[in-house]
Amino acid sequence: TSPARGRKTTERIRLSFGRRLVYHARGTIRRMETAMRRMLAKTAAGLMFALALTAGGALAETHTENVVAEQRTYVFLQVAPSAAQAFIPQGWTLNPAAMGPTKDANLVMVWIDRKLALTPDGKQLQSGTNRLLVLLTPVKGPTGEAVNMVVGGYSMDPAGAPGAYKLYGAGPVTVDRVEKSNGRPESTVEETWAAKGPDGTAVNLHLTFTRGVPVASTFDLRIFSAAEPNFYRVYRGEQVVDFVRSVNTGVNRVPMVELKVTGNGKLATAVNGSEKIIAINTMPFYRRNTFLP
Repeated sequence: TSPARGRKTTERIRLSFGRRLVYHARGTIRRMETAMRRMLAKTAAGLMFALALTAGGALAETHTENVVAEQRTYVFLQVAPSAAQAFIPQGWTLNPAAMGPTKDANLVMVWIDRKLALTPDGKQLQSGTNRLLVLLTPVKGPTGEAVNMVVGGYSMDPAGAPGAYKLYGAGPVTVDRVEKSNGRPESTVEETWAAKGPDGTAVNLHLTFTRGVPVASTFDLRIFSAAEPNFYRVYRGEQVVDFVRSVNTGVNRVPMVELKVTGNGKLATAVNGSEKIIAINTMPFYRRNTFLP
């Protein structure tokens, strides 16, 4: 074989091999493009399905309140189990926290100084401002779900009674608050709260505490009603929480606290001097939107 023929044969082999490489590469690219299109189609379908579920859930809820700003003080109590159980309906059981700063608390007093609340269309909700004392218990429902339940309360604004939970009595709820910094970053606060219901029950709380650095958090909660156990509202919002006292964590920036309840109702039976204050937290800022399912 002549050298020229050998070179031509080698070139033909190279060309043939090159064409096969090109065809193979083109086929691989087409297969990759097809697989990518299928993956994108599946991803888009999944996203549309997720969006449809989200939109469906949002459409199923009714926005009822826009609580723009509140200041709150929480007092977590451990009372006799039988006294706490008397607040909740049949089929529900007490479910105090098993750990954390509020461990063992089975009755909670929530003192609320509402600065502004609006309807979803921006109008004043009731009188726009209000002060309330709300009673909560941590409970477990018939299905085993752990939730908080409103079991009573008082509203200074008569329009707030009996309220959505059908449990609030109309009556005076007052607060006196003095805050002093004395040229230091931390401040000392003295609060005096008082509430009196139409049933004759009177509640008085007097405490002093030193503010610490609070923790900001968001929440998404379902709050049930002891009057109508199947009724609940959804709370979504932001809060700034400062635990100033907890017997479980050893925090105590409350040099003085006095709590007294008088009357003949369930609250006076539960808070009779034998109760134990498990924890106190203050919220210099709280806001939420409220929804019905």
